[in-house]
Amino acid sequence: MPDHSHPENRSRRRFMSAVGAGVAGLALSSHAAEQPGSQNRRDCRRYEDAVVLITGATSGIGEAAAHGYAREGAKVFFCGRRENRGRQVEQAIREAGGEATYLRADVREEEQVKALVARCVDTYGRLDIAFNNAGITGYMGDLDALAVSGEGYYHDIMRTNVDGVLYAMRYELPVMRAQGSGVIVNTGSLLSHRGSPRMAAYAASKHAVIGLTRSAAAAEAGNGIRVVSVSPGGTRTDIMTPYLPEGASRAGAGADTPMGRIAAPEDIASVVLSVTDPACLFLNGDDVRADGAVLA
Repeated sequence: MPDHSHPENRSRRRFMSAVGAGVAGLALSSHAAEQPGSQNRRDCRRYEDAVVLITGATSGIGEAAAHGYAREGAKVFFCGRRENRGRQVEQAIREAGGEATYLRADVREEEQVKALVARCVDTYGRLDIAFNNAGITGYMGDLDALAVSGEGYYHDIMRTNVDGVLYAMRYELPVMRAQGSGVIVNTGSLLSHRGSPRMAAYAASKHAVIGLTRSAAAAEAGNGIRVVSVSPGGTRTDIMTPYLPEGASRAGAGADTPMGRIAAPEDIASVVLSVTDPACLFLNGDDVRADGAVLA
């Protein structure tokens, strides 16, 4: 018989109670909205003891999400290719009082993704939320000049943005299936919803992420697993800089958009944390656009 007094079992029961009480949580949210300050008190540790795996969390949206989940009580296991940055993010989260573990992994390599998921489960005992965020923009130019091979070109973009998501779900889903619960978020893009004359490979890869998300959601809905995607518009990250007009700064980009600016990484991370909230039980197979009304 399981040892229900064991700390890991108590932790898991607390988080799964929240998942199971999702509908009640919706009513609580409505009640809390009537009481100033109560919403913040309720949400500040909503991911207490949850185990969250994030790919591509050494910068940008992934890093912001890692900090966000850790602040709300989650145990964060994350990867990225830049080991120095990974150790810095890990240390920053721990110094802020959070729990985080970094492992270098390249999502283009299936065996490394398999090992990443296995190490996460070995370290923390389970997997409640996965944010498959690692991605690159790559080549920007005319379609007829798009090289097939080489760093940052067609195959590399597809291997990172599409294969990386496929590999991650391939090893995350069996863990969640065995638990009978879990949430997966895949990072799409504004270019999951339209073409781009100068970023054709990136747009194609992000369209594919939506297809993978919907297919996995349809297959796993009966197993207690939700799979959704979040599609950011322009976001103030390192990879955005090469695509800004000459002389423009990341801070000032997006003045011509409906909201008058592009997103900060924390803006998108907050959307990710929202869609994995246990109250969102019926958000499944959907893509949540976080583009500041650009496609409205």
